[in-house]
Amino acid sequence: MPNVILREQADGLYCYIAKRDLEAKIVDIEFDQPDCWGGRLELADGQAWYMAPQTAIPKFPFKVRLSRAS
Repeated sequence: MPNVILREQADGLYCYIAKRDLEAKIVDIEFDQPDCWGGRLELADGQAWYMAPQTAIPKFPFKVRLSRAS
């Protein structure tokens, strides 16, 4: 479970995975509502990761641990 940084840019959200030196745009978020945010995150390169849903949309940049989504 790598630590990642989620950050917001003008064209959307990005995920930076330090262990892989990878930065990719997040193209889909399973739960994208003000009271439930997170779940399965799909990246532009085809990878899918999972984060525990948050009770509110976090302030960016946001550091979190992700696990691979099945």
